[in-house]
Amino acid sequence: MEHDALNNLVDSLAVLPDSDRLFNPYTSQDDPGASIRRENLLRYLADMRLRRPRMLLLFEAPGYRGCAMSGIPVTSERIMLKGIEKWGLFGEGYRATSGHPQGVAEMTATILWGALAEHVEHPPLIWNTVPLHPHRTGQPQSNRPPTRAETRLGLPFIEMVMGVFSFEVIGAVGRVAQRALDGMGCRAIPLRHPSQGGKAAFIRGLAEIAVLNNR
Repeated sequence: MEHDALNNLVDSLAVLPDSDRLFNPYTSQDDPGASIRRENLLRYLADMRLRRPRMLLLFEAPGYRGCAMSGIPVTSERIMLKGIEKWGLFGEGYRATSGHPQGVAEMTATILWGALAEHVEHPPLIWNTVPLHPHRTGQPQSNRPPTRAETRLGLPFIEMVMGVFSFEVIGAVGRVAQRALDGMGCRAIPLRHPSQGGKAAFIRGLAEIAVLNNR
């Protein structure tokens, strides 16, 4: 049943339409890497389901150097291929789509996973409020804030994730995630987004809520 729910989640993501301002990393249309990203995401979700994470960290949206390439929220190809030694997470079985032998790196992903490995005992589930990559018109290698309509697009998927996992602690990373969870009636702890000078504040906030996750 749980495996079916994860497959349904990934399959539902794959049929979302993209546009000249939204890239769907999981759609099969005109993108040979899409099936690899779906497999990466499904592998990650299945692995995390076995770990039974107590904490959800909800971010904003995929970045063009991160999830848009790896298929895994806030995780670069480089982190995905190397793996997180502390937890035996990622690594073998995951595949890149960029063609770079070591995978492409992303700053936000590097900050996140470095801070998690340092401060958190058990890995939380990482998810994005908006599951598609928002970019400037006709510029797929750019990032932009998602619109409110795009945020609403992601709400059913947040609900699906919460239906599969049982979280005791929810962290809202950035204002987009906070507004989405507020609108859903979910209590969450606000965290500063690590981008645009927010690294130190994000790490401090993560260390504080890690106490709740590490019990």
